[in-house]
Amino acid sequence: MCIFAFVQEAAEVIALPELAERLGGAPSAALDPMLDATVECLSRHGLSKSTLSDIARELGVAPSTVYRRVGSVENAAMLVMAREGHRLMQAMPEVIAGVEGPRVITVFLAESIRRTASHPMVSKILRDEVDWVGRLVTRRLEDMVQQSAATTAPLLESAMVAGHIRTQDADALAHWIARVAMICLFVPPPGDLQDALDALLLPMLDPDRRT
Repeated sequence: MCIFAFVQEAAEVIALPELAERLGGAPSAALDPMLDATVECLSRHGLSKSTLSDIARELGVAPSTVYRRVGSVENAAMLVMAREGHRLMQAMPEVIAGVEGPRVITVFLAESIRRTASHPMVSKILRDEVDWVGRLVTRRLEDMVQQSAATTAPLLESAMVAGHIRTQDADALAHWIARVAMICLFVPPPGDLQDALDALLLPMLDPDRRT
């Protein structure tokens, strides 16, 4: 049974189409051309070597237009990732199709990590922008974990109600899953990612296992 069923079976649990709204607000669709231009620039030149003027040139508008809409290159990069997060949530039914039980969690988590790591802008930043990644980890990682946990906890709660994962503190579990995802993104585990996540998380998620 997939996560859609988890949500349908749990009364008063957030509906899947609304989950994207918990990511802090989806960037307006009107920003898509600007965010697409941001991806093109940052994928080629990196974050530190890209400017708002570069994005404006890619888009064919004045730099002041880009500045008014996104403020800075870093803000534009974060908006790109917010958009990708919403797109990933929309792709959830396809990702977990045919998966049952607690593996819906690990399968979706593995696909989330893979898609994020393979995104051209993200892969360029992770590979070449060590200083920026360090600032992100030290200044914004806690907020990113909190945001991710707030999105994940309702899904986990509904899965517990439906009996598909072990009943426990959903918020604490969501925070651990977010931390695991961040570590796997920055420092991928050896071997197959799906196997690693299954080995680590399924013992915590298995409804037949008790502490």
